Amino acid sequence: MNIKQLVVKDYLESLTEKDELNRIFPLLLESMGFEILSKPTEYLGLQEYGKDIVAVGIDEDKVKKRFYFELKGGADRNITTRNFYGKDGIQESITEATYTPFVSAYPKFEDLPLKVVIVHNGVIEGGLQKTFENFLVQISKSVDSTVFERWDIARLTAMFSENLFGAYLLTDSSTTKLFNRVLINLDTSDGVSRDFIKLIDSLFEKMEWKGYKNKIPRKWQLLFESLKLISFIIYTESKEYNNLDIAKRYLTHLVIRYWYWVLKNNLDNDKNVLKHFNQVMLFFYEVLQQYFDRTLSVVQTKDGLYTENGGMYEQIVYTQRTFDYLAYMLILINMEKACFPDYDLLDARTGVYYVVQHNSVSKRPLLDIHSLVIVNTIELFIETDDFDAAKAYLKSILATIQYRKEKSGMLPDANNSIQNVIKYTVTGTKPVYYSDSTSPLLAVLLEYIALFGLEEEYNQLGIFVKKHDITLGLFIPHHSKNSVSENLIEDKENDLEEQLFSKPLRDGYQVDTRLTKNLIDELPFEEFKEKIKKRKDEFIYEYRTDKAGYAFLKDLAHFYFHTPYFPDKWRNVKTDGLLKSQG
Repeated sequence: MNIKQLVVKDYLESLTEKDELNRIFPLLLESMGFEILSKPTEYLGLQEYGKDIVAVGIDEDKVKKRFYFELKGGADRNITTRNFYGKDGIQESITEATYTPFVSAYPKFEDLPLKVVIVHNGVIEGGLQKTFENFLVQISKSVDSTVFERWDIARLTAMFSENLFGAYLLTDSSTTKLFNRVLINLDTSDGVSRDFIKLIDSLFEKMEWKGYKNKIPRKWQLLFESLKLISFIIYTESKEYNNLDIAKRYLTHLVIRYWYWVLKNNLDNDKNVLKHFNQVMLFFYEVLQQYFDRTLSVVQTKDGLYTENGGMYEQIVYTQRTFDYLAYMLILINMEKACFPDYDLLDARTGVYYVVQHNSVSKRPLLDIHSLVIVNTIELFIETDDFDAAKAYLKSILATIQYRKEKSGMLPDANNSIQNVIKYTVTGTKPVYYSDSTSPLLAVLLEYIALFGLEEEYNQLGIFVKKHDITLGLFIPHHSKNSVSENLIEDKENDLEEQLFSKPLRDGYQVDTRLTKNLIDELPFEEFKEKIKKRKDEFIYEYRTDKAGYAFLKDLAHFYFHTPYFPDKWRNVKTDGLLKSQG
């Protein structure tokens, strides 16, 4: 057996729960060209009479057949006398599959010859094999045009190696080594390994997309199935470590890289391609759901995200952990809001509110990029008409930023390095690459101050900014609809969104927010508000991602690449309810 088959066999044997086999086996069938009519995940809790999966496909004898697959995994992965006989045993499953019809609208479904297959990622007891085969022979004599098979770990290894792993994922020694290193090192860091990034890049870059006429070419369908397979493998391995945060991080990269490929090839309106993308994206959504189902009740207790084992830097890491947690929580909320019209946004608002209230460090940004969480939190409160919560959160952020600067001389690092924050905190000496003379975060907060009509906070912040000589600068991409700086764009190969989904975006310029007029006199609050209103159209861009219905993916990309939000993120906030509340 070559290394590819060893890797595949080892992985298939690691599937210790039946639902894991239920998820991965359909990927194999799809890669082999089967048309799946029902899946176990679609009929969860319903009695299917020995038919976990019903499919139509071309068999090894080149004849088109209907297939009934009965899957045995988890505790039943090995066929023994215990699970062969008795109620819901294999003997009963095969009998039910054979004699209980499956109704389908598939053309001439009942006229197709039938194959019933027992699928299990284990082996059969030596003494039971003869009994099992005799049973299949006897039952086959009682039905016409029906054959029976058993696909065990050996058969599955060969099939997965040839049709899925071997089609894209483990095609050569290089990708095989990358894949192995990814799995071995999954839990060794809190980021995404370079091996994984390189692996995914190599899969997408293996060939050039040239379009299609009627049906997506098989080689691309196999790539899409491989990406689904990778998602599931990362997920199952993460469960082995009892750490879904791993899956959350790695699938973030996969989804972003996948969407970049879609945008790069102008496929954001291609329904056939989007159908494949949706399967990976929705699986990512399910992983996020599981992650928060497991953790939210704990996180919503006092200092729920704090860990006693965090060591001497826990106070800093606790803050970073809290902002990361909120970032994904808000991304999940935006996903559900986009995908489910009846989504309970008020309940989501309450969940975020409790996380913020019970983890006080959520009001103490250490990095400028924490502005992403702050903006999304305020936007959620505004959207649900909880203006008091929005203003209270804003005021708390302002107060902690100013207090920390006065006490320790530190503003949130504009270079977004948590390592620099740790060094500064421990040594008291500012690292050379620590940047706090400029604060994009405060520039954003000033605009919310104007929106909420908080004149007292405006005046206090003006004194603070002047005292510490802080530049308030916002990043504006060159790609605005009314841009006069398009000639300064350095990356001519990627448009704004393609850059956003592939790297930290740098193609832009900084605009200073000044609190003075005539460079000397202080700018009154009402004049500042008018000034901000006039800047609303400073950046306008029509996003293909929004048109395709995936606006929430932009939040994911901003967070992953530490790219600050563009002004249209908060300047387009609907203020009708806010203005009424202040009227």
